Parts: sequence; C-alpha cells; structure tokens
Amino acid sequence: MDGPSKSTASKVLIQKLNDRIPYLAAERVGHYTVEKLFKALPTIEDKAAMSAELSQSLNRLGSNAMGRSVMVSCAVKEYLEGENVWKEALARQRGKENWLEEITGVQEREGEKDEDDVDEEGAKAKKRKRHKKEKKSKRSKSE
Repeated sequence: MDGPSKSTASKVLIQKLNDRIPYLAAERVGHYTVEKLFKALPTIEDKAAMSAELSQSLNRLGSNAMGRSVMVSCAVKEYLEGENVWKEALARQRGKENWLEEITGVQEREGEKDEDDVDEEGAKAKKRKRHKKEKKSKRSKSE
C-alpha cells in the first residue's frame, strides 16, 4: 500500500475485506493492516465508510489493545459524535504526522540520495582503499 497505485490497491483491498475489517482490526498483526489501509484510502468518503463499518463493532474493538489502537487511528468514536468532529480529529492526526516528519527530517523523496549521502559513501570507499593499501604494504614489509 506504499506504491504509486496505493489508492487503487486500497480500494480493491477494502472491497475484498468488506465484512472482515472489524475482525482483522482486533487481531495482533491485522490491526497494522487496517490502520495502514485507512491511511491509504484516497477520499474522505472511503475513510468515512471504513469508520462506519468499524463503529458497528465497538465491543469487539474495545476489548483489546489492538482494537483500541485502530479506534484511535481511524477516529471511530469521533465518527459517532458527528462528521465535523470526525474530520477535525483526522486533521489533527495529519498535523501530528506532518510535525513528526518535519522534526525527524524524514524526506519524501524515495530512491534519491542527498549530497551528504554521496559524500559519505565516497569517504567510506576511500577509507576502504586506504585500508587495503596499508595491509598490502605491511605484508610486503614483513616478507
């Protein structure tokens, strides 16, 4: 769900998992899939549909830590309070994610290298070459 066609893939996946999402959300590994699927959905209407489906299984989700985590990340309780409250909760989550990315310096460019990375790799290669030369010269001196 991270690739270039994540919106198409997420829609297909949500159709296939239609009634199983609340069960998957309460599972130890499945809750990560549900959270990632929710974030990958392209439109607010798709996210609302998923929150609506999850809101029908509050007892199941509230019974364990994984389900509660999904309830928070999908803003299920806020969805039950109303559309505006739910949208505000999603906006707050997006703000927190963006803030964290800014603080940590995570870059959106995947597959590209910074000048620092290139310089660092060049420096490592030079160090390896120097180290090999030193070993050779020590061997030749000892012989």
